[in-house]
Amino acid sequence: MASYTQGDTRLTLTQSQVTAGKSNGSLVIDSQRTLPCWFNGRFLAARDLQREQDYFLQRQADLGQAAGFSVIHGLGVELPAANSPGATGETVIIRAGQGLTPAGELVLLPNDITIDLGDLPDEQNLDVQFNLSSAPNTPARTRSGAYVLALRPVEFTANPIASYPTSIQGTRTTHDGDIIEATAISLVPYPAPISWTGGSSQDASRLRAALARQIFLNANPAQLSDALLPLAMIYLTRGVIVWLDPWMMRRDSGPEYSGLRLGLADPATQKAFLRQYDSMLQETVTTLTGSGGSLSFAASTYFDALPPCGRFTLASLGITTTSSSSGTFTQAFFPQQINVLMSVIPTDEIQCLVDDAMALPAIDLTLSANAYADLTIFALIPVPRTGFAALKASLPALAPNPTVPQILSFRTPTQLLRLYQGAINFVQPTLNQNSAWQNAIGNQTYGFFIRARSSPAYVSFATGINS
Repeated sequence: MASYTQGDTRLTLTQSQVTAGKSNGSLVIDSQRTLPCWFNGRFLAARDLQREQDYFLQRQADLGQAAGFSVIHGLGVELPAANSPGATGETVIIRAGQGLTPAGELVLLPNDITIDLGDLPDEQNLDVQFNLSSAPNTPARTRSGAYVLALRPVEFTANPIASYPTSIQGTRTTHDGDIIEATAISLVPYPAPISWTGGSSQDASRLRAALARQIFLNANPAQLSDALLPLAMIYLTRGVIVWLDPWMMRRDSGPEYSGLRLGLADPATQKAFLRQYDSMLQETVTTLTGSGGSLSFAASTYFDALPPCGRFTLASLGITTTSSSSGTFTQAFFPQQINVLMSVIPTDEIQCLVDDAMALPAIDLTLSANAYADLTIFALIPVPRTGFAALKASLPALAPNPTVPQILSFRTPTQLLRLYQGAINFVQPTLNQNSAWQNAIGNQTYGFFIRARSSPAYVSFATGINS
């Protein structure tokens, strides 16, 4: 009769039950989950202890896969300060931390590491670096293209000890006495999207936008080895770092779920997209500010996709006032066919709105003009909670008009003729209304946008049945 092992919930079967289970197919045996059965008087061999170690390592890996690959804590990748010792265009800093690979293996960095990318092997040549193969390695100083910086669990033997002979005629030898687990840092070449046709050095930022669209919007990243934990994507030109994007590949939590989600996106990927976009937006603003460029720009100039929520430059709203009774109130950031509505929002409510919008799909900026006709976005200006009610009451509800050059691009010939004849009048806000909104914005650089949910159209099947 079957019995439970004391202190364990695993049922112990009798030999007759095992035989019956095998014959009718109800017993499934996993060959990787076999461990030695110890008893007094059994001869102990090295293979038995090795088999027991393999058993527990396999069980640990299976449990690690339950949460999906992720960074548990730390492992941030960043560029060193320009004035720090040893900083070059090829060095990065990887912060201490630990994480799980897709195979469920633990990788660990106990201390911060500053490393020259020229010293790292490509993943496909990792065996060469550890003298396990004779294939030549690609010269690191000539690397160009996108690469994934990743961690991989490795092990090696060390610390030789004496081995006693196993027979009377045998002699004493030495063998490594320890198996040491470690973490290797490597680079994985990452292919450009199939539709990518760029090639010049100035295309690096556009390739970054195309990769973000492929990974986050199309959910079609290139396949990496399950033995690797990706930390960041890096673009190199002859070994020199052009851009570093941690959130393109890094995931902090949550499994890669491919089952039924009722249309909802994977939370870990959505959060990574939001952080990747925000990092790229800040880099763009910093570059434009340093070069004296305008912060009023179309999102499609630098991005191929937008997350369902995030920050945008308030300068792109184009709020201006004139000495006349009316001013100009336009928006240039979002595709001009999108219905953009603006409001103020208390800063303490922004996180709640962002969390709610994370379940909505991303916005593809490469579509044709008519694809945005039914899309609405809320452009929100963050203001302090104090005095919010009074400020909101004093501001008119306005929808920013598209910019005139872009508004012409999707007008029919009849509409263009009526516009030229003055038959279509665009209502502009008054000078006082513009001033009120300008005061609400103040010196803030960023506002927040939230993709609006579509309103369902309801049909009543009771109509006409009951009077």
